[in-house]
Amino acid sequence: MSSRLRYKYTTGPISISENIDNIRVLLLNNGSKEHFAKVKIFNLDQTPKTQVFSELFTIRPDSEAKTEFIPSFNTFEVQVLTDSPHVYIWVGGRSGNENLVGNTVLHKELVRF
Repeated sequence: MSSRLRYKYTTGPISISENIDNIRVLLLNNGSKEHFAKVKIFNLDQTPKTQVFSELFTIRPDSEAKTEFIPSFNTFEVQVLTDSPHVYIWVGGRSGNENLVGNTVLHKELVRF
């Protein structure tokens, strides 16, 4: 499966805002075919960085998949690997139901690697 996940995106390093409760990752498939995406979250407080979360999602046509992670560190990176450029990604550091400024990354702001 990993060889099929050839579209790779990263948020780059994000410094956690005060009062963060969770990191939410939303994956959107607007297409007519089923797609796959793997979400990885890294703790960047340590050197080398440490992977603390990894999950593979199947995203049905015209639907979404999402996950949340409660961080216990100060700096993080989210990587998303997909099998299609038509899977759109949103990453947000949140406090309750509010997105935190500086901790939200839109799909167009992600870096391909």
